[in-house]
Amino acid sequence: MLSRLSMMLLESGMVTRDEIDQIVSDYGPSEIELADQLVSMGVVPEDLITEFLSEIYSVNPVFLNEMEFDPALAESLPDETARRYLLVPFKEEKEYFHIGMSSPGDLYAIDDVKFAVGKEVIVYASAPSAVRRAQNDLYGKQDALVSVKDQLDDYEEELDDLEIVHTLGYEDEEEEDYEESDLEDEYANLSEGPIVAFVNAIIAKAVRTEVSDIHIEPYEKYLRIRYRRDGKCFVVRKLPKKVQPQIISRLKIMATMNIAEKRKTQDGRIKAMIDGRAIDFRVSAVPTINGEKIVMRILDRGSLELDLRELGFPEDALEVFMQGVSSPYGIVLVTGPTGSGKTTTLYSALSALNTDNVNIHTAEEPVEYNIEGLIQSQIDFSKGYDFAAALRAILRQDPNIIMVGEIRDLETASIAIKAALTGHLVFSTIHTNDAPSTVNRLIDIGIKPFLVASAVRTIMAQRLVRRICKHCKRPHEYTDDEYKAAGVDPAEMVGHTTYKGKGCSKCSGSGYRGRTGLYEVLAIDKNIKQSIIEKVTAGQLRVLGVRNGMKTLRMDAVEKLKAGVTTLEEVTRGTAEDDLEVVRVLEELKGRTAQQQTEEGHSA
Repeated sequence: MLSRLSMMLLESGMVTRDEIDQIVSDYGPSEIELADQLVSMGVVPEDLITEFLSEIYSVNPVFLNEMEFDPALAESLPDETARRYLLVPFKEEKEYFHIGMSSPGDLYAIDDVKFAVGKEVIVYASAPSAVRRAQNDLYGKQDALVSVKDQLDDYEEELDDLEIVHTLGYEDEEEEDYEESDLEDEYANLSEGPIVAFVNAIIAKAVRTEVSDIHIEPYEKYLRIRYRRDGKCFVVRKLPKKVQPQIISRLKIMATMNIAEKRKTQDGRIKAMIDGRAIDFRVSAVPTINGEKIVMRILDRGSLELDLRELGFPEDALEVFMQGVSSPYGIVLVTGPTGSGKTTTLYSALSALNTDNVNIHTAEEPVEYNIEGLIQSQIDFSKGYDFAAALRAILRQDPNIIMVGEIRDLETASIAIKAALTGHLVFSTIHTNDAPSTVNRLIDIGIKPFLVASAVRTIMAQRLVRRICKHCKRPHEYTDDEYKAAGVDPAEMVGHTTYKGKGCSKCSGSGYRGRTGLYEVLAIDKNIKQSIIEKVTAGQLRVLGVRNGMKTLRMDAVEKLKAGVTTLEEVTRGTAEDDLEVVRVLEELKGRTAQQQTEEGHSA
C-alpha cells in the first residue's frame, strides 16, 4: 500500500510508479526514506517535499535553509531527543516552543518534546534532509554525512591575508622545558567537556560510516577534518583555528603520545569500543608549518574479510595463488601501491594456513591486526630492529611460515631468499607496478637471477577499484569512442550490460559504495624460471605469463566491468592499458580457442 506522500507525488507527475516501487524495494515503505532518496537523486526539490508534508499533516511548512539558529536552543532541547525523532527547534518564546519535523503526526514525539522543554509545542513540517542539515548547524555535524557540497563550509581567503613563508624552520630551535604540572594545567579541560564529546563523535561516526581513515589537517586559519572512504577523501568539517591545540592534544593523549613533543613525528594506537565492536586506530602525527597533522587508520578486525573470494578474487587466479600459498617452501610476493589491500591479502593467505600444526611468525611495520595463532612482532627502526634484524631473529624461533612486511633492500631480500631455500615458506610485499616487474626489481636490488628463479613461487599484483552502489545502480551504455579512449575493444563488450551509480544517500551521492580487488597472478613455472635466468625484460615475462593463462590487471578490470561490478571510469583510473604485444598474444589465444570450438563442433 502506497504512503500518502507516494500518492501525492504520483498525482503531481514528478515521479513514476516504477521509481517509487524501486525505492520501496531497496529502502522500505518509510515516507522519510522515500523523501530522502528522491531529494538525493535530484528528482524532487527539497522545498517541494516540505510543501507536500505540510499538506499531508495539515500544519504550516518551515524552510529551515533560510534560518539562522540561536545556540541557546541546543540547551533547551537535548541533541539525543531531536535526532531520535528527526526534528529541530528553530524558535523559542515565553510560552511556546517551535519545531520543524519530518513526521508531524508523531504525537508521542511531540509529547516528549513538551515534557523536555516544559512549554506548548508548535509543530511545522520540513523535509528530512533539511531537518538533518539544521540539526548539524545547531548541534554540530556529528550525525550524518551529507554531500561533499554541503560539507564544505564557506571560506574565502583575502589576498591581503597571505604571507610569503621564507623558511620552514622554527623560531626557537631549543626544546622548551615542560613541567609536568604545567601540562596538567594546560590540558586538564581535555578530560571532559565539548572537545571530548566532539572528538568521540568524529571517531564514532567514521566507524559507523565505514571510512578507512580520518585526517585532521591544520591550515593557517582553520582546522579541516576529512574522511577517506573507498579510496577517496572528502571534507566533513572545517573548524576555527582556536580549537586546534585542544583537538590535537586530545587525540595525542588518547593515542598515548607525548603531547609536549610537537616537532617530531610520533606514532600511537587507540583502542575503543564502538557499538559493541572493538576497534583499533593506528595514529600518526606529523609536524607541519601550521601545526601537527594527525591521520588515524581505522582497523576493524571484525570486518577483516579473510575469504579471498569475497575480496573479488577470480576463481582461476585464486587457484594459481593458492597453489603458491600451499607450497612447502619458497617465496610468495604481493605487490601494489599503498592502500591496495596487500595486508588483507596476506592475512587471508595466512589464515588459510593457520593451524596448531605450524609455527607462523610475522614481522610487520606496523602490526595492523592481532590474529590469534600468529606470533607477530613490531618493527622499530629507531632501535635498529628492522626487517632484516627481525628475519634473523625469527629464523632462530623454528618457524614454518614467515611473513615479513616489506622487502626494501638487499639485506632483507637476501635473508628472505635464504629462508625460502632452506625449507621455509615466506610471504612478503614489494612495491612494483605489476607482477612481472617484481622479478626485475629483485634483480635490481642485487639478488642473482638464478636465486630469484629458485626461490620465488608466486607473484601477485593487486589494485582496488570502487564498486557501483547497489542502491542506485542503473544501466548505462558507453559509446564506442569512450571504450576506445579507455583502451577497451568495443567488440569485447557486445552483449554485456554496463552500469553506473546515479548517486543516493547511501553512497553520499558518489554512485560508489565499497571496493573490490583486481588481481594479476604470475606463477613461476619452468619456462618462466629459465627466462628469469636469461634476464628477459618485464614485457617478455608478461607475454609468457599471458600465454600461460595469466590475466593482467586490465583484463581483470574489464571482466568486472562486464559483470556490472564497476565502471569504465574506474577501469581506466585503476589500471594501465595492456601493451600491444600482450594484446596480440591475447587475440592469438582467442583465435585458437575459437578454432578448437569449431573443430569440436564438427567432430560432434
